[in-house]
Amino acid sequence: MSYIVVFTGEIRALFERRKAISALGSEFGFSFTQIKALMASSRSQLRKTADRAEACRFVQKLWMAGWHSKLFLDSDLLHSTKESVERGASHLPVVMGKLHCEGSQLQLCAPRNWVVCNNLNPNAEIQAGDTELNRYLIVLEQKRTELPEELSLTDYAEAQMQQCLSKVSNGNLLSGPQVLERDWQMGLLYEMGANVGKDSVQYMVVFFRGKESFYTLFLWTSLQSFAQAKTEFIQIVASFQCSPESETTAESKASAVIAV
Repeated sequence: MSYIVVFTGEIRALFERRKAISALGSEFGFSFTQIKALMASSRSQLRKTADRAEACRFVQKLWMAGWHSKLFLDSDLLHSTKESVERGASHLPVVMGKLHCEGSQLQLCAPRNWVVCNNLNPNAEIQAGDTELNRYLIVLEQKRTELPEELSLTDYAEAQMQQCLSKVSNGNLLSGPQVLERDWQMGLLYEMGANVGKDSVQYMVVFFRGKESFYTLFLWTSLQSFAQAKTEFIQIVASFQCSPESETTAESKASAVIAV
């Protein structure tokens, strides 16, 4: 999964055009020919990186030079500076803070307004959410020694999804599996719907296989809010990391904490 910064060719309101064009040469080192090509295109990829912070810094640099840009995670649009400004929101992508489990190397990033929870699932390695927007996350781990040695990620994910759908009210598979390419491991992403009490809820469920364990990420919100929350969920999933060391450390779970 890669973060991609796209140059839109649109200059910020009230920003001098000549100054903005000049900055493409002085700040970014583009030649006259390259600048001419950029100006003729409405979608030029300027930066591709696995590092979200690096991509965000590049968006900021373009902004300071007078240009609007868009940030994608693969093909998913995460942020548009122009659309954000028009809505009265920050021109920068949402600031993310690290969520990790004490005593292990499991970690992921979530928006800084998310808080640690302790009442979502007693078996969760990490549990957190935005209680105001009703968006939540849990991370579950299952040791591979508890399962057949040859069990593949695909087979594990299919079995878990069948179990999930059978345990919830009106469970239905909406999409998946979608393959997620990661530097350290492939992932599989599903979306499912269910009823929780009188409420309709939609889930994003993602599976990864590490050296010693399988990991399942559940992210959910109300059915009506899912389309808006999906971009945020995708960013959280993209940040998930584990290391071999995390799978051989203390067996007892520790409470999760947020680290900025």
